[in-house]
Amino acid sequence: MVHYNFLKLKGGTDVDEVFCRCQDVYARLEEELDFLHNARVCRCATVRDSNADIMMVMELDAPDRLQDYLQHPMHVALAQGMKERIAARMSFDEE
Repeated sequence: MVHYNFLKLKGGTDVDEVFCRCQDVYARLEEELDFLHNARVCRCATVRDSNADIMMVMELDAPDRLQDYLQHPMHVALAQGMKERIAARMSFDEE
């Protein structure tokens, strides 16, 4: 399964800092979780109100592993630490 996360950040948020933080966490998640592969963090190439600012995409071995990823302490800490900076978020899962 391919799992996508999209983040729209609040105005004034340091997008570079969020991008680097996400890159670091997702690299460590990929090292630690044997069911998570090809994790990438991307910045949007254009600036529009309707665009997300950051996208994270990864492959999970199976849909039933999604909760293991979502409940992993590194993911939880990242989400909690950024919640005040996020205007909107969305996810999408593809088999």
